[in-house]
Amino acid sequence: FGSSHLALISSRQLAPVASGMMALRSLFVVALAGRASAQAGSPAVASLSERALLAEAEVHEGNPCKGKPDGWRCHDDVVIECSGGRTASNESCAFHEECKEGLDGPGTASCVEDACEDKADGFHCHDDRVVECSGLITVNSTECAFYQECERDRLQLNMASCVEDVCERKADGRYCEDGHVVECRGLVTVNVTQCGITEECKKNALGRN
Repeated sequence: FGSSHLALISSRQLAPVASGMMALRSLFVVALAGRASAQAGSPAVASLSERALLAEAEVHEGNPCKGKPDGWRCHDDVVIECSGGRTASNESCAFHEECKEGLDGPGTASCVEDACEDKADGFHCHDDRVVECSGLITVNSTECAFYQECERDRLQLNMASCVEDVCERKADGRYCEDGHVVECRGLVTVNVTQCGITEECKKNALGRN
């Protein structure tokens, strides 16, 4: 090989080593800072250790508070508190809520009603759940089974319920659905068996239900 090929191979081989050395050096600095702080009780050294750990957290992928000012904000449907570029606390909104920022002023966020905010009193569908609304607030909910779906009543106003979904168009027999063996009879699910974590549902090879 020529010198250019040797240089390329050398740089590729040394890259992981260099990366590992830098990581070890960072850990060494943090360890020394912590040890010195414990022995001497130096506030300056303790501050150095804290800054080193903070810098490590800031470069961590997926940190929603990286580069953000202190305060509360929304991350998907989770209320997070940012402090010093890190997540200090978090609260997941309920399924019938959503996270909104600034309702109580700058730097604030909170979970607010989503499912019933524009619904009349009664029962409504929200993400395959039947929610009961009263005064624009969710007061109760029922999650439909995996073989059901939430459907609004076509005759009665402000009424919804969980109805058959898997077997509504199938002949009597057993079928695969979402990791379960579902037994259909009279267009209704009458029995369900969940497959184990090492199993999968397969249709009968002879084609019989």
